[in-house]
Amino acid sequence: MQLLCCAAVAGLGLHMTAGLFHHADSTTRTAVTAFEVAATARSAAEAALARFTEIKVVVKPGDTLDAIFRGLEFSLQDLASIRALESARPVLDKLRPGDELTLATRDGELMGLQRPISISQTLKVERGEDSGFMASVEEVPLISHVRTTSGSIDSSLWVAGVTAGLRHRTTDALTDIFKWDIDFFSVQSGDSFKVVYEQLEREGEIVDDGDILAAEFISGGKTFRAVRYEMADGKFGYYSPEGVSLRKAFLKTPVQFSRISSKFNPKRRHPVLNTIRAHKGVDYAAPTGTQVFAAGAGRVQFRGVKGGYGNVVEIAHPGNVVTRYGHLSRFAKGLSVGDRVQQGDHIGNVGSTGLATGPHLHFEFIEGGRHVDPQKAIAKGAPAPPIPASERAAFNAQIAPLLARLESAPVATGTALVAR
Repeated sequence: MQLLCCAAVAGLGLHMTAGLFHHADSTTRTAVTAFEVAATARSAAEAALARFTEIKVVVKPGDTLDAIFRGLEFSLQDLASIRALESARPVLDKLRPGDELTLATRDGELMGLQRPISISQTLKVERGEDSGFMASVEEVPLISHVRTTSGSIDSSLWVAGVTAGLRHRTTDALTDIFKWDIDFFSVQSGDSFKVVYEQLEREGEIVDDGDILAAEFISGGKTFRAVRYEMADGKFGYYSPEGVSLRKAFLKTPVQFSRISSKFNPKRRHPVLNTIRAHKGVDYAAPTGTQVFAAGAGRVQFRGVKGGYGNVVEIAHPGNVVTRYGHLSRFAKGLSVGDRVQQGDHIGNVGSTGLATGPHLHFEFIEGGRHVDPQKAIAKGAPAPPIPASERAAFNAQIAPLLARLESAPVATGTALVAR
């Protein structure tokens, strides 16, 4: 927007200079005129800038660009011209609540607008000299800093993450890395973590966290470590320092933000029927609507209502394994029998349909037609392929400084510590 102001001021200043100098007839008069032009140009600049106004708009639910323009009484013809710009239309047609638009006006007329696309990109629309609009995407360079932090869990992992300076997204990423080995709904006070991660700086300000490069989590006295490595083909994953993939065939828990309310028990008394009836799975108590994910890759073999299970999804996996997800409040949109799903895909939402005393996910693991304890079966699952021998030297060289950072990071005891 400053460019617009400068352009207008420069044009006005040049025009006035030409007019004043056109009548000069002596050296003395020229010197006086130059002084007058400088003073006049400053006044013109101040006047032009005074005519510019910046309006910041935070998008609310249901807002569209059309509604915003109408509310500000801007020209709908200008809106049509802006939406006709190929690079601007897809960005401005997908406004989300919380997005911020900056609009520049001069004497009530729209001169341009800006909308951040990401932390490193900004859409800029500016009115040109012919009153038409031009759009461009400005790249804002990001500087990456490697940081190390550690924390000790007192009330919850997420509180400890905040205390350690981590954004919620980064704490979630930490749980994603270790989710095949650690049940994060059973972490205890005194469990601890260390994280080596990137922080992203833009124009002198830290704007986001980047990737986790290495991490350590101590749960129940057992230590788990992970390092990030990108293969020669561009694919990345998290591995133990020995090069073993942390990813396994099945997720340890297929639903987030829950707790185990009932374990696998062949002799459990049913809470509704009040009879001894085998509990052939694990129950995860969670609020109605909580997303449920496919524990592993496979094909949907059943989607519908099945007796006491209520709404249920069954997925067939390689190795003659079937996973069953019961009491769902609803199914994921578009999910059908025969669909291929990947590990972590959304398949439904927690509910209390069928014979259920409250909202929870009933999760079963059926191996070769026989029900087995899901927790034990998943813990024994084979990991994904390890670091290939051809990349082992590069892997060792890359992780050495990351492991050194983990070793040197202070151990947090009750209070999170942050190191540069």
